[in-house]
Amino acid sequence: MIDFLFNYENFKVINYTKDNNKINIYLKSKSKQCICPKCHQVCSIKHANHIRHIQDTPIHNTETWLHVNVREFECTNTNCDIKTISEELPFARKNKVKTDALIQFILSISMFMSSSCTSLILSFLGVKISADAVDDIIHSIKIVDNKDVEMVGIDDVAIRKGQTYATAIYDMNDHHLIALLDGRDAATLEDWLKNHKKIKCVARDRASAYAKAISAILPNCMQVADRFHLFYNLIDYLKEIFYAEMPEKIFIQNNEVLTSKEVKKVPKEIINIDEEILSNINYDNTKPVDKNGDTIEFDSKKRNKDSKQYKQQLEKRIKKQQKIRNIKSRLTEIKESEKKNLAKEFNISFPTLLKYEKMTDEEVNNLININEFKKKKTLMDNYINILYKMLSDGIAPEYIIAYIIKCGYSGFYTNLKDYVRTVAKNNGFDYVYMKPYLDYEYPNDVIKITRFELLKYILTVDEKKKDKNIKENIEIITEKYSIVKKIENIFFDFRETIFNKNPDDLDNFINKYKNEIPSFCNGLKKDITAVKNAISSSINSGFVEGNNNKFKLIKRIVYGKQKICNLFKKNYLCFLATTDDFDIEEIVNISLNKQITGKN
Repeated sequence: MIDFLFNYENFKVINYTKDNNKINIYLKSKSKQCICPKCHQVCSIKHANHIRHIQDTPIHNTETWLHVNVREFECTNTNCDIKTISEELPFARKNKVKTDALIQFILSISMFMSSSCTSLILSFLGVKISADAVDDIIHSIKIVDNKDVEMVGIDDVAIRKGQTYATAIYDMNDHHLIALLDGRDAATLEDWLKNHKKIKCVARDRASAYAKAISAILPNCMQVADRFHLFYNLIDYLKEIFYAEMPEKIFIQNNEVLTSKEVKKVPKEIINIDEEILSNINYDNTKPVDKNGDTIEFDSKKRNKDSKQYKQQLEKRIKKQQKIRNIKSRLTEIKESEKKNLAKEFNISFPTLLKYEKMTDEEVNNLININEFKKKKTLMDNYINILYKMLSDGIAPEYIIAYIIKCGYSGFYTNLKDYVRTVAKNNGFDYVYMKPYLDYEYPNDVIKITRFELLKYILTVDEKKKDKNIKENIEIITEKYSIVKKIENIFFDFRETIFNKNPDDLDNFINKYKNEIPSFCNGLKKDITAVKNAISSSINSGFVEGNNNKFKLIKRIVYGKQKICNLFKKNYLCFLATTDDFDIEEIVNISLNKQITGKN
């Protein structure tokens, strides 16, 4: 079996061993001569032998090593600088510690994974390699630019969103990545285009920098604007106009369009309350008293003593308290004439020093307490004593809320719930978390439509995907808001202009809507040739957007410590792997010879 796996003419298997973690295969050379790589003379005088240890593809997921006894020969050509020659191996290149087959295996797995992940997966399969070694294999690939490319797609991609961008260039024939330029300005693209004068057609987005660069270097090149970006730009303008004139929400009730101010939510019970228990509860809003008949003062103010702000304020009050105590202590030790110097020492004014001097010990002790300001009048004033009494009697929070609402509370449910929690926490009562007692919803006969949903409906071409509620009421909505029909007309007129294959209709569209969407129409005028080419030509850059999504996915998987050069090589291989004539063996063979050519 081993002999069959390593059936090379000039090598034979002399032994092999296997343990739990490794397979060792020992090969011996049978060569009696070799050719000098410099003078090409046949050399047959044996000089020495040496052993090469080369890792191979794993056998049954077990780490496999070849130990090859390689022969060296002497070059007898006196005019040749080389004195000794080591014979070449058919399965591994010179100075490589991995076979060509193993490098193919590693490269195939690393294409769609990060180097760290590749290293981990390979360790399960029986290959010992570090993430850095995987990086080195990718880094060794050298890509020679294809200067004969004639049709390309160009777009910008984010290396680090909002900070660093690059320009991605794709071959329009088979859509693989052929260049990744550092930056997205005109100068960057111009430098690349100077070496690609055979380009006849460029599909691009609406970026003015790319248009300027292409016109400067390749004035006869046909530029095709991306239809996706054309619609994307138009929708941005239409959205801005639509949102400026439409309310955030509209409501339809009894075939009438209402605004949010004209329709109110109604309460909806979530927890079932036992009405018999609720009917037996009876409290009034008189102040609570203790067993001796004395009025109980309780804390009903909303404050979060555990908040960061409260803790910082408390820390400041403690420091101030300690500072005043230090000042009062020093005042007992100094003369009257030295008080001004003491004020300077503590960085306070002299009147403030005198103020601190007059403070009693009780006033100093009370500095760390929160100042109690007069409580503002709220809807809860008529129910706050009821709330306290019910909490002190241990009544469940949901029944407290239900009873207070029954008593006539008309405020927000969430505020009432917060008051129950606040009074319980401030006065030491146990508070058990409760599910919402009630929520608010719009009446059943009210249809709610957001302006986002309405805009989406207007801009949706497929009737099957349109919202049924909006479809049934679009006529009364349009009657109430004329902007709806206006936006719909602009969008579908532009769609018809783009897809009717008649470039002259673009001029008609611009003239018709130049006052409605002036910025968009001015943008079309500036890029009129590329836009008309998008209308008349079957060429488009839709594939570029798809490729960019694939690029982003690969970037998220592999990009970290790798620089943009290795990011390009990784993406280059990933895109190339999807083409019909991709051959990983050819890629490895050429890369090991220090060169890999671009795809024609």
